[in-house]
Amino acid sequence: MGGLALTLNTAEQTLLNTQIELQTSSNNISNANNTWYSRQVAVQQDNQPYQTPGGWVGTGASITAITQMRDQYLDGQVLSATSANSQYTSLASQLQSIQSSVADSGSDGISQALGSFFDSWDTLSQNPSGLSEQTGVYEAAQNLASAIQSSCTQLNQASSALPGQINDTVSQANSLIDQIAQLNTAIAQTGGNTTGQANALTDQRYEAMDNLSQLIPVSFSTGSNGMVTVTTAESSGPTTIVSGETGTHISTASTITGGQLGGLLQAQTDLNGYITQLNTFTSSLVSQVNALQTANGGTGVFSATAGQEASTITASTTFLNGHTTANEGPIAVNIANLQGTQSTFSDGTTATLQGYLSNIQQGIGNAVQEANTNASFNQSLLTQLQNQQQSYSGVSMDQEMVNVIQYQQVYQAAAKVVETVSGLMSTAISMVPAAS
Repeated sequence: MGGLALTLNTAEQTLLNTQIELQTSSNNISNANNTWYSRQVAVQQDNQPYQTPGGWVGTGASITAITQMRDQYLDGQVLSATSANSQYTSLASQLQSIQSSVADSGSDGISQALGSFFDSWDTLSQNPSGLSEQTGVYEAAQNLASAIQSSCTQLNQASSALPGQINDTVSQANSLIDQIAQLNTAIAQTGGNTTGQANALTDQRYEAMDNLSQLIPVSFSTGSNGMVTVTTAESSGPTTIVSGETGTHISTASTITGGQLGGLLQAQTDLNGYITQLNTFTSSLVSQVNALQTANGGTGVFSATAGQEASTITASTTFLNGHTTANEGPIAVNIANLQGTQSTFSDGTTATLQGYLSNIQQGIGNAVQEANTNASFNQSLLTQLQNQQQSYSGVSMDQEMVNVIQYQQVYQAAAKVVETVSGLMSTAISMVPAAS
């Protein structure tokens, strides 16, 4: 009878195991469309066998845990790709918004206005006393100053908007850092999720880390207590932002090198550089043109505040008044010839005015193209990694249906064992003589 009783216990344990496995599959199916859910699996372990005259006989298996199908290395790769994609997408968006500010956009662009300005002086040199020629020079000077100011205004507006976006991003990141630390605490309180008690909390924590990786670079490692240590990347090196139950906030002064925040910080640096270059261009334009125009008693064509040349440049409406007709012709020729004259700018660049302006435009264009290329590459990489992650951690309805059928068959077989053993035990009992 002892053997039959153990066999009955084994079959009953199998029925219980199968019910748990069916519930696990049911839970998987229910969460099939949950983006952050990781497929769960019931883990079985052999029970201790018992010894019989014929040898050691197994006593079935028990379910010891409900584990998640997670690959920490793959999860980390997804977070890294998410951060890189977000960084370059953010940078490209910011640079594209200001590209037209300096680009030659038809009659409103600086390049067109600069060319028209020099052409007007060439026309004036052929008829220095002509009223229409003089009017043309005045209008061209006004248009050029206006084009430069307009471009600088757009650059300054874009630059002024960035601190607010940076502050918002930092605030969102710090909120997620706190959330991850709180989830660490909750997971540790379950015993480190060794049996699957904190599977839902672990999914929530990964969701928070994924959201954080869109804002800043994120890498993580998991300790034996189930808590993660999270680091981010700054120009000075890795910085720990979550350690156990403690989260460390980042600030607007952080030198984050990835994610949306990294893209915004890079855009801010680039924008300030373009504004500086536009000021350098404007300063050289003002000084070169005025130096020629003020010869022989003339007044300057342009005026501008040092250090803010592009935003403050204005054109005089009387700069031709100080010259005689005889003087104005040669001066007009010299100013027109500036179009092809190279000079050394304050940043050490040697180029014509148009050449220097083209360098600014090409620099922005190249930066936009590079950011778009990197964003496209990292988006493709991210998609590939997410597909691998989904294949490993996601719920396959086909596989779950196969599992359900297998569990049904196991359950039916175990039930048959129970039925058979019960019959055998009844037979054995009936063979025992009744007490007299």
